[in-house]
Amino acid sequence: MLQSFTLPVAAITSKLGSPVSPKTVKSSTPGSNPSLARDIWAVWEKDFRSEWRSRAALNAVSLFSVAAPVALGFSLFKQKVGPEVLGGLLWTTLFFAALLGLPRAFVKEEETGTAALLRLHFSSDAVLWGKVLGQLALLAVTQLGAIPIFVLLLGTKVTSPLLLLLCVILGDVGLAVSSSVLGAMAAQARSKGALFSAMAAPLMLPLLVSLSFATGFAFGAKVDPWPGVQVVAAFDLVLLAAAWMTFDFVWS
Repeated sequence: MLQSFTLPVAAITSKLGSPVSPKTVKSSTPGSNPSLARDIWAVWEKDFRSEWRSRAALNAVSLFSVAAPVALGFSLFKQKVGPEVLGGLLWTTLFFAALLGLPRAFVKEEETGTAALLRLHFSSDAVLWGKVLGQLALLAVTQLGAIPIFVLLLGTKVTSPLLLLLCVILGDVGLAVSSSVLGAMAAQARSKGALFSAMAAPLMLPLLVSLSFATGFAFGAKVDPWPGVQVVAAFDLVLLAAAWMTFDFVWS
């Protein structure tokens, strides 16, 4: 088993020469000091290399992100679907795709035993923001293919590309932050996937409803999208603040 830790340990120890107890590292915000920024980058780089080798989360999220629009496209063939419904279908697809891959960020650390190494070498803030960046990268890569396929197969028109981009960015931030905190909570449970889904669904419901409402305008709905955008932005700020204040307790 120790051999499986070689690469994660090398990635970590190459960034920090000597172990640092997490109790001695003061919590700080991302970018407030160069050391924290380097640690965040080290955590992200370790996750990127690990995912690049296995592609477990990427394959799971990509497969569902493509399969769901294909199934919807065939089932709704030649049927007129309102833009409000299309917004809901898009975010339902992206949400359930995210449930397949995002929890892996912390589950794999517990399965391989590298969670203890992260606690030893990095502060909780570095782990949190490094994982969030990794989640954002995973979502961005899969959505670059999933959203165009959704638009193409369902025959919809994007009347406001900038609004759609804004909704995707805000939605991804909410998904990445909430999944990071919930993933850390569920990683040590016996039924990791079930617990994560049970916690994520009610927490992310306001986010998904607001995103569906705002995205409907990007597809041509005659509604004011900005109340939905404001709700999503406020929700993201609350999630960011809550994650920053509570993750140290959750992680340790």
